[in-house]
Amino acid sequence: AADLAALLEERDPLRPRAAGRAGPPPVPPSDISLRLDLIAGGDHPQADRGALARIRQAASRFRLRLGLRARQQAGGDPAALIAAGFPDRIALSRGEAGTFRLSNGSNARLRRDDGLAEKKLLAVAGLHLRTSAEIRLAAPLDLNALPPALLDRTKEQVETSLDPVSGNILARRRTRIGCLVLRDLTEKVKAGNAASLLLAQAKATPDTTLDWPEAARQLQARVELARALPGGAGPGEEWPDFTTPALAERMDGWLAPYLDGLTSLADLRGLDLTTLLKNHLGYTLNAWLDKELPTALPFPGGKASVDYTQPVPVASARAQVFYGTEETPKLAGGRVPLRLALLSPAGRPQAITADLAGFWKGGWADMRRDMRGRYPRHEWPENPALSPAKPRRPAR
Repeated sequence: AADLAALLEERDPLRPRAAGRAGPPPVPPSDISLRLDLIAGGDHPQADRGALARIRQAASRFRLRLGLRARQQAGGDPAALIAAGFPDRIALSRGEAGTFRLSNGSNARLRRDDGLAEKKLLAVAGLHLRTSAEIRLAAPLDLNALPPALLDRTKEQVETSLDPVSGNILARRRTRIGCLVLRDLTEKVKAGNAASLLLAQAKATPDTTLDWPEAARQLQARVELARALPGGAGPGEEWPDFTTPALAERMDGWLAPYLDGLTSLADLRGLDLTTLLKNHLGYTLNAWLDKELPTALPFPGGKASVDYTQPVPVASARAQVFYGTEETPKLAGGRVPLRLALLSPAGRPQAITADLAGFWKGGWADMRRDMRGRYPRHEWPENPALSPAKPRRPAR
């Protein structure tokens, strides 16, 4: 410290001299350790003897003021001392040899042939200001072993973001000092720290962020149908708005409790959304839906699944399922009309009707004629309203 103080208050003993007959001498390296070696008794062909003598005298005086012997041998890390004295002059490489950015926000340069030009981090003791700042005195710093004076000044920032490629929530950890980013590490966020980001993503783009199975979409449609019934519907409880935008606004209540421990979009899409929506709806309203707007209806020949996403709900099944049914049933105590989709044995729609009794008397004859030719092993009675389907015998 005494040697550095004496060096910095005097002119550089290795500063470039004026050009002579043989041309200008080479510019000395910026490494401050060369000057400290001179102060300790070394020699250099470019050394300014007068300046060096004054520096040694000043260094001896500083030692005596510190209660040390005037010629006591120096020791320690000059870079740590420079960093403590000039924290605004920490220089981080900008990638190209000899180009640096200082912690005070300005830029500085070193000659490309300087021994410190390709160092990652420097503590700068001397700058020469021309059209740009030139580093004249510096010492290298180890980025992985920063001195305490610098560590006390560093700040760590952690930013989480969603990787659109992998779907993982990543944490970007930056260590800063002044305007410099000393470290910039990206790591997968720990469980429990990604919930807020996943929730925000789900709110922003619910249709694409969450996995909406058919059952969830049908549940939405059933709730919306119940809300729209004239005169109200249900057991006295108010039906919540189950449209996707409305659900997105209320995700803090029904989705957020299930995000703890999730760290990626894949985890989020793995949630059973139908179950979560049913939990949000509650037991009483779920029970009313299952009774009045069921997902499937019983018929003499089996069950027909109901699609509530259509303008009028549609119950679909093979034609044989509807044998023995005389009229089209209605839902919710007769307040919701229903259409029936009669499918071929291969599951393809052949007829859709809201008047099953009229279809049996009219359009059925054409469908029967076509189906008997294509599927002769199935029953195609003339009057299905009075002819429930018989159980099929297993093929031999």
